[in-house]
Amino acid sequence: MPVGLNPDEHELLARIAYRSYVDARTQEQIAEEFALSRPKVGRLLERARATGVVDIHIDTPRGLDLDLEDRLAEAFGLRHAIVAPAAEGAAEQRTLVGRSAARYLERRLTDGVRVAVGHGRDLAALAGAFRGPAATGCVFVSAMGGSPLVDAPTNPNEIARALADASDGTAHSLYAPAYVADGQVRDQLRQQDAVGRVFDLAAEAALALVGIGGTDDGCTMVRSGCLSAAEIARLRARGAVGDVLGTYVDASGRAITAPHLERVMALSLEELRRIPAVVAVACGPEKPLAILGVLRAGIVDALVVDEPNARAVLELVVTDRAEGS
Repeated sequence: MPVGLNPDEHELLARIAYRSYVDARTQEQIAEEFALSRPKVGRLLERARATGVVDIHIDTPRGLDLDLEDRLAEAFGLRHAIVAPAAEGAAEQRTLVGRSAARYLERRLTDGVRVAVGHGRDLAALAGAFRGPAATGCVFVSAMGGSPLVDAPTNPNEIARALADASDGTAHSLYAPAYVADGQVRDQLRQQDAVGRVFDLAAEAALALVGIGGTDDGCTMVRSGCLSAAEIARLRARGAVGDVLGTYVDASGRAITAPHLERVMALSLEELRRIPAVVAVACGPEKPLAILGVLRAGIVDALVVDEPNARAVLELVVTDRAEGS
């Protein structure tokens, strides 16, 4: 017999719990059967769990760590954190993260929702795993220019088009490079109707999908030819740890003011902050500091990430606190 219960209490709690969890009766139905109020039934069910009369076991899939997700969300004030299980190889890891991100997106889409779309291999993996949801009339808009030097699936236009095709939605492409010669060229391009209209559509989206880039010599911005190895080295020297849509931040989440910034053809951090839900997707062994900085920038509402990065980012938080104490 559970501790603290007499035989009559034990029997009543067992009867009510059986009706609720086995017979799937509502609290109203149970209240009528036992001549109790519905609030009383609710309190008795809570007591059944607290005393061990009811011991709930959830058979979770391998690798699902809901506690890790909760700790990650709490640490950074996220609405949601989705952690994909660890994998042995980089390709398999990105596939798992992309699949988790695709399932998350499918659950969040509603009829006619507009989605701003970033770039990178992680978002390409999302698009590859995306299945057409029940929502209709969704609009996917490029939030950044592209580059001819990277594989097509990682460019924003291609990702937006793949998502639209999978859901019978609409895609709006941004026909501009990710980086231009200088700020004057950027401003001139954004004043053109064909470019400015797409930026306006992206800025007014209800949801944004972004990747998180690193600052290593093999990062997307260097591979795409947007920045040189020397430029990324100078950004690292200024404290840059990662980027979102070409805007770099330091480990504290502060944007790095650098000459490259006025050349970026993408939504700014301030424009992202005004979008109601920003979903970041990230994986890769080089990403912990980048993820930390971007999360501290306060622009991300939901994060889809691999387990090794989730644990590494939380360890960085603990280390920072220890060093600051």
